[in-house]
Amino acid sequence: MASQPKVPSYSRPPVREAIIDIQIDALPEELLPKLKECGTEFVSLYPKTKTRYRGTISMKVSDGDGTSEQNRQLFGYSFHSPDENRCVQLRHDGFTFNLLKPDPMAEWPGWNVLRDEAQRVWDSYVMVTNTAEIKRIAVRYINQIVIPGGKIELLDYFTEPPRIPVGLPQSLKHYFSRIEINNSDPNALVIITQAPAPNRYQSQPTFTLDIDVIRERRMPLDSFDLWRTLDSFRDLKNTVFEASLHPKAKTLFGPEGNM
Repeated sequence: MASQPKVPSYSRPPVREAIIDIQIDALPEELLPKLKECGTEFVSLYPKTKTRYRGTISMKVSDGDGTSEQNRQLFGYSFHSPDENRCVQLRHDGFTFNLLKPDPMAEWPGWNVLRDEAQRVWDSYVMVTNTAEIKRIAVRYINQIVIPGGKIELLDYFTEPPRIPVGLPQSLKHYFSRIEINNSDPNALVIITQAPAPNRYQSQPTFTLDIDVIRERRMPLDSFDLWRTLDSFRDLKNTVFEASLHPKAKTLFGPEGNM
C-alpha cells in the first residue's frame, strides 16, 4: 500500500481504547528503580502510581508432601490520571501509553493528544534507560460500535461480517473473527478482530472492532523516525477502519472531528 487514502474523521469515533506500545530488550535490574523516578516527572498528570510485579511459583515435593513458594520480581510501574482514563506503563521491557474512552458516545481527544503525551514520556524513558534500539512497535485501536435498535443485519453495518451458510437457521448467537494481513508500506502486520462486545452499552447491540498495527523488527532509534512511523501506522489503522464499515455504521459516529 504505497500511500493511505484520505479518510474522514468523526467527532464521536467509537474508540474504546487507543494504545501506543514500544518494546525493547529487558533492562538490567539496577535500572528498574529509575523508572519510578521517570514517572514522577509527570506526577501532575498521572498522580496515581502502581508497582507492577511478575510472579513465579515453584513447587517442592518431599516424601509425598508438596509445598509451593511464590517469588515476586519488580516488572515496572504504571502511572494513571485521576480518572484512570490515561495510563503510562514503564516496564523493564518497554513502554505503553493507554488512552481510554469508556463511554462510546463521548467525544474523543484525538490522535495528536495520544501521540504528543506518549512522546513526551517516551523521551524521558529513553533518557533514563539509555535505550538505543527497539524491537517492536504497535498502534492499536479497540473500537466499541453501538448499533441502536433491536434486531439488526450485520451486513448493513460491517463490510465483512460472519455469514451463516444458506439452509441453516439464520439466528446468530456469537462469533469471533480474526484476520492477519501483511502490509508492505508501511511494513507492518495488521490484525483485525471483530466480535460482539463483552458488555452491551445501555442494552443495545454492541460490537468490538479491534485494529492492531504491529512491526516486530530490531531498529536502532537513530536509524528511523519513530514517531513519523507511528503516524503512518495510525493512517493505516484509519484505512482499515473505513474499509471495515458501511456508511450506515459511520453515520453513528457524528460529524467530522478527531480520530
